[in-house]
Amino acid sequence: MQNIDTAPKAHTDKLWYILQELTSNRGDIQGCTIVTTQGLPITSLLADDANVSLISAMSAAIISVAESASQELQRGYLQRILLEGELGTIIISKAGPHAILVSLVDKDAKLGIILMLIDKAIKQIAELMDA
Repeated sequence: MQNIDTAPKAHTDKLWYILQELTSNRGDIQGCTIVTTQGLPITSLLADDANVSLISAMSAAIISVAESASQELQRGYLQRILLEGELGTIIISKAGPHAILVSLVDKDAKLGIILMLIDKAIKQIAELMDA
């Protein structure tokens, strides 16, 4: 676990608990992190060797470009991005106007169930970040 001082301590602890709940609900979610829309890490449940700062910056950049594409192509509000790799899927989801949830998902996971769990988590994250 990595906590970074970009949110109040009480919020960071609650956000970390949301990640803990998300990863413990099913073994299909292998790790996750919450970052600001500016690309700063907030809290993380990724492997210790993960470069959370780099992942945070890349995730914010990906969301920014995808939002522009969604608007340009008249697809409406961007909900999430799925990046499918041979070893699994990365799901990058907006969690309100201030945060992004990045989830690492097993390649054999049932995405319908995973997306329901992620949607629940992003609602909780958005509420905390807007408080």
